[in-house]
Amino acid sequence: MNALEFTTDLLVQTGQYRLDTHPNRFVQITPDEPNFWFGNRVIFRTVLDGAKAHLDHFHADLPEARHICISWDIPGLDRAQIAAMFDGTGLMVEEADVLTLTGPLRRSAAPAGVTIRPFQAPSDWHQSEAIAKVHHIEDGLPEAGLDTYLAGHSATRRALIARGLGQWFGAFKGDTLVGDMGVFHDQNLIRYQSVQTHKDHRRQGICAALLCACLDWATSRAPEALPVIVANADSDAGRLYRRAGFALAETTISAYRPTE
Repeated sequence: MNALEFTTDLLVQTGQYRLDTHPNRFVQITPDEPNFWFGNRVIFRTVLDGAKAHLDHFHADLPEARHICISWDIPGLDRAQIAAMFDGTGLMVEEADVLTLTGPLRRSAAPAGVTIRPFQAPSDWHQSEAIAKVHHIEDGLPEAGLDTYLAGHSATRRALIARGLGQWFGAFKGDTLVGDMGVFHDQNLIRYQSVQTHKDHRRQGICAALLCACLDWATSRAPEALPVIVANADSDAGRLYRRAGFALAETTISAYRPTE
């Protein structure tokens, strides 16, 4: 694929998805996680003529999907063009910033009383799912099906980690998880995943410290790989990554509607 976001999306889902290739689109299917919208989607290689043409392909390619998720493998695509095309369809049109690190990371130590370590026990994953659930609800996503979705996502990540493809780091105060972040890599690319902080521990430098721990682990295994992280445009997270030394490499556009 052309976009770093989608290339690294597939990297962090190694062995979990099927990708069908057509002249004008890719169809990504993740059989074990049907509620994972961005794992069950159509990624178009070109912009078709109108929203209906895109939606017709999606429904034909993923007839059992209860959500809609469409992306375009066209870095730098104009969000306004897509937003106008999908106006009135009920889909959210989102632009993502794809950031890369081409110089040194600005180092940040963990706050006092916080220990950063890889996940070890099932309780670590359960705590991460609880934090993620709060974040998703805050973002306006429906609560129905969230627990199943998050548990499935954790299972996928644990399977990839068991295969040596990545690691998941948590920031702990005692046994309590206050933030976490994943990282996966091959020899060319490093992709950060799902940074999050408990709502009672935000703006304390936890995410910045996790960035360092993840990068140190990944670069010890793939020293020449390019670190990549994806954030919503103009988000607090995106500004944090820029302060740490990441810079904008490209933007991508997706249009989606959550599970009905």
